[in-house]
Amino acid sequence: MPRGPRPRLWLLLLPLLLAVGLGQHGRAGPREAAEERGSGPAWRAFQGLRERLRVAGTLSKRYWALFACRVWPEACEQDEEGAAWPHGWSLPLLGQQYLDTLTSWYCSFQDCCGGGDCRITNNFTGLESDLRVRLHGQHLAQELVPTAVRSYLALPRPDKALALSFHGWSGTGKNFVARMLAENLYRDGLRSDCVKLFIATFHFPHPKDADLYEEWLTDQMRETRERCGQTLFVFDEAEKLHPGLLEALRPHLQLQAPDSLRAESPRSILLFLSNLGGNVINEEVLRLLKAGWAREAVTVDQLEPRLQAEIVASTAALATAVL
Repeated sequence: MPRGPRPRLWLLLLPLLLAVGLGQHGRAGPREAAEERGSGPAWRAFQGLRERLRVAGTLSKRYWALFACRVWPEACEQDEEGAAWPHGWSLPLLGQQYLDTLTSWYCSFQDCCGGGDCRITNNFTGLESDLRVRLHGQHLAQELVPTAVRSYLALPRPDKALALSFHGWSGTGKNFVARMLAENLYRDGLRSDCVKLFIATFHFPHPKDADLYEEWLTDQMRETRERCGQTLFVFDEAEKLHPGLLEALRPHLQLQAPDSLRAESPRSILLFLSNLGGNVINEEVLRLLKAGWAREAVTVDQLEPRLQAEIVASTAALATAVL
């Protein structure tokens, strides 16, 4: 479908001028320096301003080329001026952040990808940065989540869904990490058509209606998978899910023969958020800290045995109570 005329977004000039102010000093070359010997302060100020304007204009063209290649990659041409840039030139951090924000804003209402599903971004660099900068005191999540997600989504033909389970007391960052995951994997974050959030006490409040909930959940997941080749399902308060609903999820977590008719199999990530095991985790970490361990030295292998035992015992108790 042909695109209309591309508007020149003059907002790009803002980071350019800031970048010039931060990274350029308007120094004249040898020839200009020779011409300026003996000139007054006003003339030198004029020469400096002219040099800054020249650099700003060149940077504007460079930023526009980078922005155009992001939103219209099929029309992106080789930058002929790239060879003229100083050796080692790189996009200033402030300008890079502004370019990312502007691209995300433009793509929020305009189809701007060159192929594939435009709803899916899979910004692993952004995910790692968010977990490192915005999340505090959760080194295990910072290390394991990006690695697990990146490895799974790199599989051309996955034979089952990826299940991630976050445990801990309220306020430890489970929902925060879930939101960052959605925001970096999908253009519209949790509002994406490819993402479904289920809250146990809100969507499945009455145990007596478990059969209806199971049918509804199965339909919701099937429809979402039909719409998107990569889906994310978040189950909040997962410890309160009825055992029948867990059975409805079993087919997604079991090994399946990939569809031989597809070049790529659909990918699904199931994310479970649970307060279950919070006490066990805190007790084990406290024990290790008293033994002289640093918090960042605690590994998942040290927490997993007691946590798994707690989960098995709680699941058995829930199943008995339902029966």
